[in-house]
Amino acid sequence: MSQPHPVLIAGGGPVGLVVALCLRQNGVPVRVIDKVLTYHIGARASGVMPRTLEIYQFLGVLSDVMKASRPCPTICDYELPGGTNVVSKFLMFAYTPPRPDRPYLNVRSLAQNLVQGILRSHLAKYDCQVELGTELRDFEDHGDHVVATLIRKNQDGTESTKSCKASYLVGSDGSRSTVRKLLRVNFDGETYEGLNMVFADVRVRGIEDIYWNKWGEMKNRMFTIRQMENDDHHWVLAGGRNLDTTNLRGEPESMTQWIAELTGRSDIKVDEVLSFTKYKPQMRMVREFSKGRVYLAGDSAHVHSPTGGQGLNNGVADAFALAWRLSLAYRSLASPELMSSYTEERGPIIKAMLEQTTALLEAASVSWGNFAQMGMGRNDRLPLYQLDINYRWSPVVLADKSCDRSSNGFPNRVSDQMDPIHAGDRAPDAPGLVDLSATSDNLMKTLFQYFKPTHHTALIFTSAVTTIDSLLSALDEVPKNVVRSAVVLPGITVVRTDNIDKFVRRSSVDFALKDCENHAYSTYSVDPSKSVVVIVRPDGMVGAIVGDGDGVRKYFRKILVV
Repeated sequence: MSQPHPVLIAGGGPVGLVVALCLRQNGVPVRVIDKVLTYHIGARASGVMPRTLEIYQFLGVLSDVMKASRPCPTICDYELPGGTNVVSKFLMFAYTPPRPDRPYLNVRSLAQNLVQGILRSHLAKYDCQVELGTELRDFEDHGDHVVATLIRKNQDGTESTKSCKASYLVGSDGSRSTVRKLLRVNFDGETYEGLNMVFADVRVRGIEDIYWNKWGEMKNRMFTIRQMENDDHHWVLAGGRNLDTTNLRGEPESMTQWIAELTGRSDIKVDEVLSFTKYKPQMRMVREFSKGRVYLAGDSAHVHSPTGGQGLNNGVADAFALAWRLSLAYRSLASPELMSSYTEERGPIIKAMLEQTTALLEAASVSWGNFAQMGMGRNDRLPLYQLDINYRWSPVVLADKSCDRSSNGFPNRVSDQMDPIHAGDRAPDAPGLVDLSATSDNLMKTLFQYFKPTHHTALIFTSAVTTIDSLLSALDEVPKNVVRSAVVLPGITVVRTDNIDKFVRRSSVDFALKDCENHAYSTYSVDPSKSVVVIVRPDGMVGAIVGDGDGVRKYFRKILVV
């Protein structure tokens, strides 16, 4: 039975929007509120990591993101003093060719406000808009619902107070989160006092637009500026141990003078300041990502140094990990273990990524922006890409003994390419599939085209008809719309018009795929002579690797109340 009230999301940034979009795609009603009166103009976070691109594909927004974004710009480092001679040009992330299991191996650049615009446009298709000028002031958790006190800012400057009942409350309201403070959870960590930083969005003249222009290093004073992806304005990032911002104001004249002092360039003129922030890096996280019916995601739960671009990307991962749980909880299907596992899964990941970004902050003081010089390893295995993150230790993933693959349980592993897939790992892609269940489309498919935030996907690796029937019988016991099935046949399987029925039409399988190029069987480490079921969760992570119907039942008993 569904809950009688919508999910209330406090915070209309990328994290809140991803939660909302995922929930709406699952048919869950939501309200998204934000205390700001107008949508912000500014870059804030602009690096979109490969795992985030995968999540955007699952959500159906990737094509818009790719059209609006650009590859990370080349950094152009200028000599000081003088500020005009180029010392070097380098890529922050070198180009890496895609692989069958990792189709996105290059970071894209897209300003946060542009990402939010794309997410809002897709959310609008589900009749949901962000309610601006609406602030959460207080809430009470009543056990079976939450009552929130909302303050609405009126056109005449007055305020009105309203009460809102919600099935669940999600705090995605940033590093100064009201929801977190009202929850009274610790926000442990530190402020990096030895470093001053400035972020600003400006309209400016005298800049080479094709580069990310840079003067100096953060061990002393560094100034960088680059054009935004929509060519509307430029983004400033400055920082340093000796960067003096005492007299700096977010005004054109003050910034023009300050830039000249840092770069030696009097030809760079600021015409307009759209946003301006003085900042000291903070590294903090909560111990608990939820209490009762209230959940935290993104900066509300953790803040990173800006080095490495992990804040937004970890926030999107939080949102995607949380939303499918909430969609099951809204339908009264989620087990208590599933809901508590949100903290158990995301907590160790965030802790590991905080350690990474803090180490990067130290390294960046010597050579900012050049990750190849920071000892980060091969580009297809960069921890920043988040493609090797796993939840192998999670209490709600399962590998039965027949499919045991000796997990190491390390939360942020960088595995060897031959390391087999474990329960709790990211589910890899596999191209070269022919969909035998399709009626007209004969184009090759990839596994990622079947992974959605609306359901689990049970990949049944076998060509044995009796095994298919047995596994489908177990899947039929799962509540409606929770899981979809896809039989994956070995490439050597002979499929003709006179025997296709035994794989597709005679059973209740949703999809029948032939692994023509052997990517699926190889990537998922499946022996074609054996039968294995890989259950991919709605967040694109492997929930279970089992060998029979009993394993299927055992996994769903972990996560569902049935």
